[in-house]
Parts: sequence; structure tokens; C-alpha cells
Amino acid sequence: MLRGLANFLHAAKPAGIDAGEIAAKADRLLGHKPAAIAAVGDIPPRPPNFCTGCPERPVFAALKLTQRDIGPTHISADIGCHSFATFAPFSMGNSILGYGMSLASAAAVAPNLKARPISVMGDGGFWHNGLITGVASNLFNKNDGVLIVMQNGYTSATGQQYMPSSLASRQGSAPGMDVEATLRSFGVKWLRTVRTYSVATMVKTLKEAMSTSVQGLKVIIADGECQLARQRRVRAEDAVTLKAGGRVVRTKFGVDDEICTGDHSCIRLSGCPSLTVKPSPDPLRTDPVAAVIESCVGCGLCGEVAHAAVLCPSFYRAEVIQNASRWDRVMHRVRRAVIGWLAPKEAAA
Repeated sequence: MLRGLANFLHAAKPAGIDAGEIAAKADRLLGHKPAAIAAVGDIPPRPPNFCTGCPERPVFAALKLTQRDIGPTHISADIGCHSFATFAPFSMGNSILGYGMSLASAAAVAPNLKARPISVMGDGGFWHNGLITGVASNLFNKNDGVLIVMQNGYTSATGQQYMPSSLASRQGSAPGMDVEATLRSFGVKWLRTVRTYSVATMVKTLKEAMSTSVQGLKVIIADGECQLARQRRVRAEDAVTLKAGGRVVRTKFGVDDEICTGDHSCIRLSGCPSLTVKPSPDPLRTDPVAAVIESCVGCGLCGEVAHAAVLCPSFYRAEVIQNASRWDRVMHRVRRAVIGWLAPKEAAA
């Protein structure tokens, strides 16, 4: 972008602008790139995917688990972050029509389907278009289907802009509107709000929505703050706490190499960029084992998916403590002592 602007200004030569100085500044800004590339080395390609810790990924993991039990159904996707679910490992989205239009497009195909269609819509799309063209139209025409509203608090795909149901606004105060209250005021009777990272609860709720005898629109509000916005907020809060000498705890997840079987079902179900594979430390095993890399933000999806899918107990949760308290240090010594007592016995066995 910088090169393109510099070249454009050099060719156009607008009055009052020193195109040569702008080109020199672009060179200075970009001068670090060759050294950075040489230091990092080859970077593996990353396909289009959700951000690390995205609260929308566990919803699609739950959809995948649900369809494993009840069979496939038409999933009407929408414009937004959730469009990435059309790529592997989820490959979900039979149709994408427009921003906030998933419920409207599902209504067009519903009469030709045996199972209820599932529509996915972000809270940004809900306020932009989905409330009128989707919810109001479905209630008016008495259509039968399931709507999932991804409530992450921002219009995330275009940069975390505020919207009517955000907890804050550009002016600082909350706009005061609410997705659930609005749906109920429109006449939605079957409505559930589920924390997005609770995969097992989401699977149970989806199965209930697909099998209930209640006719009409059924709405599941998948609630989870946009992880990019959350990390920006939490990092600033932690920096203030650390500067004041306060205690800060960061959660990390990992995989026990000795327990991991190497079937990689966790990766196929979550698709998290922080979840990858590495060679097994056991010389008698050739299959690589799962591994959680440093970019993990501690959302817990990998372990939660493993629990919901009844896969394996290889995931563990760790806490990284900065400015540890006296009690933290005592407990750390006790744990190290217990591990030391057990480790020789394990080695001898």
C-alpha cells in the first residue's frame, strides 16, 4: 500500500506535495523488512481462517459434532467473520447471500428440505439487515428454522466498530440496545443464550432446536466477546496492573505428549492456528502428536472440544503468574516437591 501510494504521487505530481520525500519515507518504513524476513526464515502459509481464540470457532465445532449425530442439514451462512467456516476444517455454508441475509436465504430453500435449515448471522448483520429481512419476515410468514446469532459485541470483520448492542460506543456510554430483548419484543418464543466456548452445552442446545416440536423460528444467541478486541483490552489492563506491582495470571493450554494418541481429531474439530503437530518424543511412535504453540490465548476451546467429543484427556491447563504472591510461591514449591517424589517412581516403572 505504501509503495502504491508513493508511486501514484510520483506519477501524479500534485501541487504542494513533495513526492520524493514521501517515497523516501516509504523506503525508511519498509527498510526493516529484508532483515526481518532473514531473521524469521520461511513462514508457513496460513489459509483463510478464524483468529486464534475466536469465539465463533467453537460454535462451528459444535455444529460439526451435532451433524455427526443428527445428519447433515442446510447451513445458510452470512457475510462476516463466520464466512471463514466455509473453509476447512468446517466446510460449512451451503449458501451466502449478503450481510444479514442468511435467514432470508434459508427461508427460500426451507420448503425443499427434510430437516430444519440453520442460519448463521453476526450481531452486526442482525442490526444491519437481519432483524427486518430475516427475523420479521420469518415470524410474519411462520417459517420453521433455527437462527444462530453470533453475539461478540462488535462489527468485528471490518475492524471492531461499535453497534447498537455493544457495551460501549464512540462516545463512551453504552447504546442500551439488546439482541435478546429485541428478539423477544418481536415475538420470538424459543430463545436460548449459550456461551460460545461451552461446546457441549451448544451441542445439546442445537440438538434441542433441531428436534423440538415447537414450530416457528428458534434462536440461539452464541455469546462470546471478539477475541481480538478482548486481547487489546486485557493487555492494556494487565500492563497497568503489572506496573502497579499487582498479580496477573495468564491461562495457557498444552498437550501431554505421553497421553496424546496422535489421531489429531482435536485439530479437525477446532482448526485453531495455535493447535498444530510436532514429532513424538517417543522413539517407538512414528505419528506426530498434537501441540499448542505460544500464540495460544487461553480460550480453552481445544480442551473443551476434546471433552465434548469425548476424545482424549491429553489437554492440560496451565497458569502463568506474574508478580506471584507468597501463597503462589509456597504452592509452587509444594507442587514441585510432589512431582519430584512421583517422577523417580514413574522412571523406575
